[in-house]
Amino acid sequence: MRIGIDIGGTFTDIVGHAGDSIYFAKAPSSADVVQGVADGVALMLRNAGVDPAQTDIKIEHVHGTTVATNALLEGKGAVVAVLSTRGHQDALELGRMKRAKLYDLHADAETPWHLAPGRQRIGINERIDGRGNVQTPLDEDQVLVEVGRLVERYGVQSVAVCYLNSHLNPVHELRTAEIIEEHFPDLKVSLSCRINPTFREYERVCCTAFDAYVRPIVENYVTQLASHLKDGERSLLLMQSRGGIASANMATSKPVTMFLSGPAGGVVGSRFTGGLSGRDNLITFDVGGTSTDVALIRNGEVSITQEGRIGKYPLRVPMVGMETIGSGGGSIAWVDAGGGLRVGPHSAGSNPGPACYKRGGTEPTATDAIAVLGYINPEWFADGTMTLDVAGSRKVLKTLGEKLDLSTTEAALGVYRILVSQMADAIKLVTIKKGVDPRDFTLLSFGGGGGMFSTAVARSLGIREVLVPRSPGTLSAFGLLVSNFEVDKVRSHYVKSPGAGDTAAVEAAYREMEAEGEDELGKEGLEGARVERRRSADIRYLGQAYEIETPVAEGVFDEVALHHLKDSFHARHAEVYGYSDTARDIEIIALRSVSFQRPEETRPELIVGTLRDDGTPEPVGLRRGVFEDTGEVDCPVYRRDSLPVGSIIAGPCIVEQADTTTVVLKGQSASVDKAGNMFIREDKGADHVA
Repeated sequence: MRIGIDIGGTFTDIVGHAGDSIYFAKAPSSADVVQGVADGVALMLRNAGVDPAQTDIKIEHVHGTTVATNALLEGKGAVVAVLSTRGHQDALELGRMKRAKLYDLHADAETPWHLAPGRQRIGINERIDGRGNVQTPLDEDQVLVEVGRLVERYGVQSVAVCYLNSHLNPVHELRTAEIIEEHFPDLKVSLSCRINPTFREYERVCCTAFDAYVRPIVENYVTQLASHLKDGERSLLLMQSRGGIASANMATSKPVTMFLSGPAGGVVGSRFTGGLSGRDNLITFDVGGTSTDVALIRNGEVSITQEGRIGKYPLRVPMVGMETIGSGGGSIAWVDAGGGLRVGPHSAGSNPGPACYKRGGTEPTATDAIAVLGYINPEWFADGTMTLDVAGSRKVLKTLGEKLDLSTTEAALGVYRILVSQMADAIKLVTIKKGVDPRDFTLLSFGGGGGMFSTAVARSLGIREVLVPRSPGTLSAFGLLVSNFEVDKVRSHYVKSPGAGDTAAVEAAYREMEAEGEDELGKEGLEGARVERRRSADIRYLGQAYEIETPVAEGVFDEVALHHLKDSFHARHAEVYGYSDTARDIEIIALRSVSFQRPEETRPELIVGTLRDDGTPEPVGLRRGVFEDTGEVDCPVYRRDSLPVGSIIAGPCIVEQADTTTVVLKGQSASVDKAGNMFIREDKGADHVA
């Protein structure tokens, strides 16, 4: 049995896959995250009728977690020291000659110097030159003395080691780690040659320092989690930021790869779900309790970036190209100093939560606004696990409205409009800002709150089709079960104006990385399993400052493959920047390789489930709802599982299911296709059923 668990700010989503059955569940998130995972596992095992004590059952747990991100956002990471080459110890604070706001005279520092203040950044006597040769041997005595002083005086818990040119020759970093592990066994050590072995010193030291900052937190979390999962034969797998899963050992060896662990599962699940209905161009739209995450899938490929960011800081690890905003079900509505209505980014979370949760919440939230507008059923929320107090929502929205000279309903509608606008702006960041027309894509809505906003967001952007999966509230957890087991490798390999004489060395480098990847997969028990490989290279035009990751054709890297690579780079450059110059020389900066094993195939019929294929959709009742274009109307309410394949229902109406509610606006129509996905389209295309 495989169990996917995704913990959100408000709810924990759980999906179980055992034999010919698949199970979905949601449960309120626990303040103790580790206990929340254990409770989620227990709930899924009960639903599946599985006794964890049975010795013939192997249980795999695939977990998406925000523990690394939370440690950073809450400032609860380790006390970090940075060891750098003498004269370069302040790279973490110096940064680059770039500012987000060029003329802001009061701008805060845009470098993460707080990870290791000046007194905790030490220059070590050693030097590797630009060709990887040792110029100055490592001063081992200095390492021992300085680390001892850092521990004694500043209580350092974790050390980031980032020596100049260690990506070309890591001998000094490796020896430093040996010294620290021998004399200070309780200290955690992060080496740049393992975390980010590529050039650009500032980005490399940032990545290594972030890894050191969250390493003790992640290791402790994984250790505690594993201790809760020891009953029976079990294994723990964790989602990485690029959308592949790794073992607990692999994840803790490089914690920095887990910053987008939670949201990445939803993007992978979206690709799988869209593929069931033949949709390869998708905008993923995940609305949870505290945030909204959006990403782009083009031609069935998830957009991966090698230059991610955490807040305003660079984080050079592969991750899903995603934009996140603080707009979710728990986002708090407030009035700013100028008398304007604002929503988010602060959230009420799950405790105390929105006022309608009856847990002591006193501030108006997005969920309260939706309850007042009549979009959700207060008697059947989260599959009937909660009953909402709409009177409580009206009370806090009334107070908000009085500050703005608005009625309770007008205040609720104002909150909704602002959220729709903020969510649409987030989608523009992954589409229009990158030269992509969102109208050419299908908006795939998931998360507990996606269905209540997706149709309005799509209309505001001119997107004519919204896809709502069978179980949108648990899609992120489902994505964990259909993700590849991956090992990602990168190697600096500079080639100026590459020609036929350079292909052998490039091929040898790829083979070495692939051998390392296959060896790591073998150590995790995947030896003998079919391992697939994906190659790419970081390339730029001669003289450019930044490069573009370009796919490399399968097979041996020979002269033909080199020509194909050049053509691919020109095409990618035109796609990203709007132009290319085929007469200009290129240069290869780095080589990348991903070795992966696909998960056991999840048969589509398990996801689709049993669908009605005859009859006429009948509403289960009417609900008074408030809409921007129609005002207050009685609209029909349908149950999702009662909609026959191919039948069409017209808006305004509401479609309820166990894990979410979908709002269909006036001028839109909804239908369910043979894959079990619900499509909502503008009426002009309502006669087309997938």
